[in-house]
Amino acid sequence: MADLIAENIEKQLGTTQVLCGVSFELQPGEVLALLGASGSGKTTLLRSVAGLEKPDQGKIEIRGKVVFDAASGFEIPAEERGLGLVFQSYAIWPHRSVFENVAYGLRLRRVADQEIRQKVGEILERLGLSELANRYAHQLSGGQQQRVALARAIVYSPPVLLLDEPLSNLDAKLREDARAWLRELIKQLGNSALYVTHDQTEALAIADRVLLLERGRIQQEGTPQEIYGRPATQFAAEFMGSNNRLVGKLSEINGANARLAGNDWSLAGDLRGERTLGATATALIRVEQLRLVDGAGDNHLKMELKTALYLGERWEYQLQRGELRVRVWGDAARAPGAYWVAFPPHALWIF
Repeated sequence: MADLIAENIEKQLGTTQVLCGVSFELQPGEVLALLGASGSGKTTLLRSVAGLEKPDQGKIEIRGKVVFDAASGFEIPAEERGLGLVFQSYAIWPHRSVFENVAYGLRLRRVADQEIRQKVGEILERLGLSELANRYAHQLSGGQQQRVALARAIVYSPPVLLLDEPLSNLDAKLREDARAWLRELIKQLGNSALYVTHDQTEALAIADRVLLLERGRIQQEGTPQEIYGRPATQFAAEFMGSNNRLVGKLSEINGANARLAGNDWSLAGDLRGERTLGATATALIRVEQLRLVDGAGDNHLKMELKTALYLGERWEYQLQRGELRVRVWGDAARAPGAYWVAFPPHALWIF
């Protein structure tokens, strides 16, 4: 049985249709990322599951129990759904210590004091917060506050964790470290989690499955590998990864293969969707798929290297041929001049 089922969720705010019939299931122990740009509806969807927003249509079940049904008008309030929530702002009470912040949910549930001390002590130790139990919010770093918010959400063993951009307030380096221990912790606890983020790298790293949302609709659903490596639409391809974009006309079509041509270039690629010969099309290729090579060959273009940027772990070369500009990654400095660039046909997606 799924931990969470959402069926045909619709929500309108003012004149904007924020959610347009979104449906999904969250399986036991699974981390499901809701990924999308600002305004895609991901936070509204999470808040609908939490009971903080009331959908206009649809049905929500948690472990087989209906908590919302628009058709019958049935709704269980947020405080009775028993879900663990972690907000972007952490929402730690400044007048309570770390211990009391974490214990709050247990006290609401009238858990005995001895059991509260035991459960809070265990979760603080697990998250490395034991020595901070008597501190207040203003005495904690951003990373420590984030862990307190997480401890408060999981201490009473909720059926589902709901996390709304939980790492966005951390600096870049700390955020990288937090991805690993957060996923590890969720898996150790055996929780299922609904995880909202606009950061594609974060979604790929933490989630078992990703829902990519745009304007209140699911554009693609799948594993991180599927979402990144086999995008179903041009939007999905452009949203994920670092891409080069080429615009031209279809000069050849042969089943699933096609050739895209510009003013003085022509490249073979993988045709996505139905297109007609001579039509304008857009091709996308990930920056990491391109390579500088020694000479001419199939799907090679001679281009002029304009500049090379040092990015620490790699170099980024910016090359141009007429109006066509691409970026290529490499591992050494390169002088400006003419170079051959290889475009693997299987990695050049033509939409």
